[in-house]
Amino acid sequence: NNKTLAARKELLDAERLDARLVNNLADPTVEIERLWNKNTGADQELTIKQSIDFPTAYARRHALAKFRTDVAYTRYNAVRQQILLDARRACIEIIYLKSMQRLLDERAKNTERLVEAYRRKLDQGSANRIELNKVLVEALDARGQSCDNTIALYAAIEQLVALNGGKPVAFTLDSFPDPGDLPSFQQLQEQYLATDPVIVELLDQERVAREEVRLNRTLTLPKIDIGYKRASTTATRPSAGIVVGLTIPLFENKNKVKAAKARLSLSAVTIEEARLSLRSSLRQLYDRLLSLRIMREDYAAILADLRGIDLLDKALDAGQIPVIDYFIELAALREGRLRQLKIEKEYHDTLAQLQRLFS
Repeated sequence: NNKTLAARKELLDAERLDARLVNNLADPTVEIERLWNKNTGADQELTIKQSIDFPTAYARRHALAKFRTDVAYTRYNAVRQQILLDARRACIEIIYLKSMQRLLDERAKNTERLVEAYRRKLDQGSANRIELNKVLVEALDARGQSCDNTIALYAAIEQLVALNGGKPVAFTLDSFPDPGDLPSFQQLQEQYLATDPVIVELLDQERVAREEVRLNRTLTLPKIDIGYKRASTTATRPSAGIVVGLTIPLFENKNKVKAAKARLSLSAVTIEEARLSLRSSLRQLYDRLLSLRIMREDYAAILADLRGIDLLDKALDAGQIPVIDYFIELAALREGRLRQLKIEKEYHDTLAQLQRLFS
């Protein structure tokens, strides 16, 4: 449903048609001459001619049209992959914000419970105003963060809807899926070098440049003009016959072969530079993913050993820890969970970038 993709599909169809048009025959010419002579009366000539390139030029143009069509499709596929990547990253953002919302709602609910508890304690004289104010500030901050996250979540959902052409998307996933096994860097690199749209387009353009060299060499051969001619006068019977001629390409295609060879040489250099750049960016993404995988495993192990909120609540209710220490411990636990969630999001986001060719 994406509007950009639909427009690019129409552009692709137009580029396919344009590529085929280059192999059409030139338009025929029609000439009519009428001359007046005092002795013979009026003379009239009708000439119809069609110009035809040297036959091998049509085969070259056909191959060139195919390669240009391949370039157009590769560009379309690159746009498609980028849109799918944007949609996948929008889904990752939605899952992240949903998970955040659960943590923030849990925090807001917990602080509201503490507010009620400390109001009662203040009335009973077992707590002071400073402790209540600390709890009130914490509750206010919790509500504010929950509200901000809700707004961000709605914005992420709207972004996904916009990518779907304004039509609602039934996306109900609220936790990150299992990422599965990570392929080796060598496998990933081979896949990218073979199918990356930038590399594929450059290879297609190189084939176009090579075919343009062949075509321009063919166009240095003469064109053939063939047609029909009919001549008549008022004093004689009309005569008719065939017209055959040659067009010698002395000026029209001058230096075109040299220019096509220069473009071909540039293509080879550009492809090698693109491959080096791709390997570098791919290596950085892969190393980043490996680092994030280690971090997410470490956070999962550490947070499993930390004291939970229930244990802190029991200690606070029993008077074993003051409210200040309670919020310090709670903040440390909460920041650890939020950091773990952020690392999980970054891991899936990086993985999506590495897997964009498989969409």
